[in-house]
This record gives sequence, structure tokens and C-alpha cells, in this order.
Amino acid sequence: MAFGRALADLFFPRLCMVCECCLRRGEVYICSACLSDFPCTDSLYQAETTVLKTFEEACRPEKLYSLFYYSKYSDYRKLVYALKYRSGKKLGIYLGKMLGEKIGRQVGIQGIVPIPLHPKREKKRGYNQSLQIALGITEILNIPIYDKVITRTRNTASQTGMSIVERQQNVRNIFDLQDCHSVRGKHLLIVDDVITTGATMRSCVETLAQAGNIRFSLGCLGRTWS
Repeated sequence: MAFGRALADLFFPRLCMVCECCLRRGEVYICSACLSDFPCTDSLYQAETTVLKTFEEACRPEKLYSLFYYSKYSDYRKLVYALKYRSGKKLGIYLGKMLGEKIGRQVGIQGIVPIPLHPKREKKRGYNQSLQIALGITEILNIPIYDKVITRTRNTASQTGMSIVERQQNVRNIFDLQDCHSVRGKHLLIVDDVITTGATMRSCVETLAQAGNIRFSLGCLGRTWS
């Protein structure tokens, strides 16, 4: 088995998703050097981030959890690209477990809702990257996933390059609530791969709030500095 792994590494070397150097034995997806330089974020409360302040007060998330700062100039953005476009199902679970460790068990979260993809986009990709992250989180925290409570009703255009206003318009009324009863009265963690302006998260939270008496927190892999 060890010989087979060594032979595979010789002809098909496993590369770090960030720096693209060869991974050493025991390293998975990210090399030790890139892990040590990981641009870690702090968990933020309402008053500490402009993203959360843009939500309606009645459904404003209590906290924002993230792994790293996201920037188009950072090599760590390659993790998100690989997750979405390079068959990153296992990578999503791996990073989700990292996020679950960061969140911890003492925060009182009772359910996880991954941001849904439109069925056409999910079929083309073969999976929902947000669900893969949620699966990793629940491996650590043993929290149920509610991935059927909302659906995405419109296949929106990519938001890359859009202004804040354009992003808000692009994701307005794109979700539909399917199940009120299973999430009513719970503290939910809404999960996506990246948060920039928060427009998609905000649209999702506003839809879920219709179920009544829900507390929200947000979880993502990468977020902008604001």
C-alpha cells in the first residue's frame, strides 16, 4: 500500500492547492507552509462588521464565522476555485471540518442550512459546494443539516465583477421557503463558500426568517476584510 502510494506520488504528485508545491507524506490538500501562513480571521459579532449591519434588524445574524480572508490577490482564493470547479467535494468536507473546529460546540447552533444552488447549476457541477462544507462542519459538531428547507428558484448570473447594488438586485427573491416547521425556533448556521457583500446570505436569511422565531449565524470559508 505504501509502495503504491509512493509510486502514485512519483508519477502523479499531489500538489498543494495554494502554492502548488508537492505535498509531503501526511499533508492533505494544503502544505504545512501554507497552513502556517493561513490568513486566519476572527469570529465577528454584529457590531464588529459592516456585512452584518446591512441585514434587517429583525433577522440580523448574531455572528460571522470564517476561515480566511478572501481577496482576488491572495493565493488562498485558489481553494475556493478548486472547491467549485475542480471536483472539490472532498476538499469541501476537509475545509468544512476546519471551520467546524473553529466554530466549536459551545455556541448553541441547532441546525445548518447550506446556501442552495439552482438545480441546473448543481447538475452541471455535480454537487453543491456549500453542502460539502456543511457536511464537514457536522462531522465535527454533530449538528443536523437542513438542505431542503429552501430552494433556489432562479439561476442567477455570476456575481464576479458586479457592484454592491448589482449584486443585491441579482439575488433579490431568488429563494423559496419549503419547510417552516423543521427550523422554526432554532439557531441556524447559514453556510456558503465566500462572503463578500453578503447579498446572497441576506436574501437567504430573509427567506428563512418567514418560518418565524429563528436566530441566525453565518459560516463561510473566505470573507472580505469588512
